[in-house]
Amino acid sequence: MEKFEYKIENLKVHGVTKLILTKEHEERLNTLGENGWELVQMFTTHNKRQVTAIFKRKKVE
Repeated sequence: MEKFEYKIENLKVHGVTKLILTKEHEERLNTLGENGWELVQMFTTHNKRQVTAIFKRKKVE
């Protein structure tokens, strides 16, 4: 049976009426992808000033 580990990243976003992710956010997400993390879900928090991203990857035993 496959086992997974999970990671939660909270990204502070910019913008007033639209959420804007920066080049730094893109670089962080790319780094996670290079390290085997797959984005599972992304959503805004209740105050809409932060995006929460949930990642998973196969657990190495």
